[in-house]
Amino acid sequence: MKLENGKTYLINHPRKGVFVMCVDMVGDNWACGVIVAGRTNARLDHNEKFVGDRVDVRIDLLNSAVEQP
Repeated sequence: MKLENGKTYLINHPRKGVFVMCVDMVGDNWACGVIVAGRTNARLDHNEKFVGDRVDVRIDLLNSAVEQP
């Protein structure tokens, strides 16, 4: 799966859940960005991320990443 800097994606991640992220950095196996809609899931409340928070995802764990308009 290929993600690109500056694009917004609907992310479906098995550990972090479903949310919309604007990507600002892509590495070999990691993508980083800001949540623009939704929130991440977490086992512990203090690990949840919300709109405006930065989040990192492992690209190889993504179920899907659909580019948004």
